[in-house]
Amino acid sequence: MKTNLKNIFGAGLFALAFSVGATAAAAAESCAVPPSCDSLGYTKTASDCQDMSTLKCPFDTSKVFCVSADELPSSNCAIGDILYSDKTCNANVVASKKPIGVVFDSTNRLAIALNTSLMKWSTEYFDIPNLTNITSSSAATADWQGKGNTATIISYCKANSKSCPAAEYANSYTTDGTNAGDWYLPAMGELNAIYGNKGTLNTALSKIGGVLFGDEYIWSSSEVSYNYAWYQSFDNGNLYYGDGKNDYNYVRPVLAF
Repeated sequence: MKTNLKNIFGAGLFALAFSVGATAAAAAESCAVPPSCDSLGYTKTASDCQDMSTLKCPFDTSKVFCVSADELPSSNCAIGDILYSDKTCNANVVASKKPIGVVFDSTNRLAIALNTSLMKWSTEYFDIPNLTNITSSSAATADWQGKGNTATIISYCKANSKSCPAAEYANSYTTDGTNAGDWYLPAMGELNAIYGNKGTLNTALSKIGGVLFGDEYIWSSSEVSYNYAWYQSFDNGNLYYGDGKNDYNYVRPVLAF
């Protein structure tokens, strides 16, 4: 049976095991008496843990906490890892943590949301003045500025009383551990990378009850003109802009963590 870290440690205690130096320094500087290992949940010895991993008490390293390997966060997030609300990621389901996304780019630390929604890019035709108009698919897939694109779209639409549902949905998307404005509508390059890892992402999504990718069309934040924006087929991977901005496609928010 897995040990529930959250119940034993309480909020933030898992992180304490990885910041021993800072904790000890703070205690020394303030001359405070550090808490006992037992009070922090470090009640075992290494021999008690057998095949499990151990977390050592920062004040007495002979006292440890036993933890299953799949409950330890990955040191480097990999594509297909589950992202949790504390911004750690793991290839496995950790029952004591809240999943909020799945990693699709390990280098830039980007993750997709677990949910999606069907909506228009905009409710009428207009050009976003400070958003670059991209007219070729090669230039579109080179656009990885989804965060900036979304901010530009939101700013213009608010200032001009326009409705931009796709960007607004992504920008207002929230989860445990994130706030409105953290998530965004991916640029075409980011969306294309998501499609390239569709199978791996679906495997992870299925573990945590997320909405799987199918053969839907998904909006990007990359604009073509006043009446078109780029979107991608998750059936064949083709890029399109034939549907007008006021047609319905799906939106999958992205988070930089």
